[in-house]
Amino acid sequence: MKEGTLDRPTFETIEAYVLERMPQNERAAFELRLATDADLRAEVDLERENIQAVELGGVMRLLNDVAREERIREQKNHGGLRYLKYAAVLAAVASGIIWWVTRPSLNEALYAEQFVPDPGLPVAMGTTNNIDFADAMVAYKLGHYAEARAKWTALHERMKANDTLDYYLASAWLADGNPKQAIPLLKPLVDRPASAFHHRAQWYLFLAFVHDGRTSEARTLGLEHDATYGERVRAILAQLPG
Repeated sequence: MKEGTLDRPTFETIEAYVLERMPQNERAAFELRLATDADLRAEVDLERENIQAVELGGVMRLLNDVAREERIREQKNHGGLRYLKYAAVLAAVASGIIWWVTRPSLNEALYAEQFVPDPGLPVAMGTTNNIDFADAMVAYKLGHYAEARAKWTALHERMKANDTLDYYLASAWLADGNPKQAIPLLKPLVDRPASAFHHRAQWYLFLAFVHDGRTSEARTLGLEHDATYGERVRAILAQLPG
């Protein structure tokens, strides 16, 4: 990150957001800024890239040091062919380590295999009673999930206990790869069997629990014999311990 171009509070705020250390209320306010500030979004993306680079950096430095020492020894011994063989092995090891560091966990892989974003509601602009909600839905359907979340979050603060808003705000979190943030929004829908979103919320809460490693909680939803999701639920649970 080009830390020198940012004031320290902004740098620390971005870092907290990317590392998911930011409280929910602060995260919502920050995403309001993200929705309208392209420069800030660019800084956030850069920070994500740098975090991955830091994770790999230590390993790669070690490999480079070993390679340098071996190259010096081989040059002294005029063993160029042997060095080339060693370098090839080292490159293979480095590739394996990079894959190991960046690979998804089993839970994340199962989630990614099964998750399909909710398509959202059809939007007929000019016929809806809530232009703000419709505007956010357009952003959601275009894949602008941070913008949709920011707009729905602002509505959510004014309209508590709204099933439609809860569900689609959760859907925006899920679609943007943040199932942990969707869980507290989905739980109330699952607890309300009369809700129009109850059934879909059960499935998405199940997937969010799986992604988060909360397998026992996923099992308590009892979806193994569900007519719509049962087969997929059983296939996922069969691959998880416990």
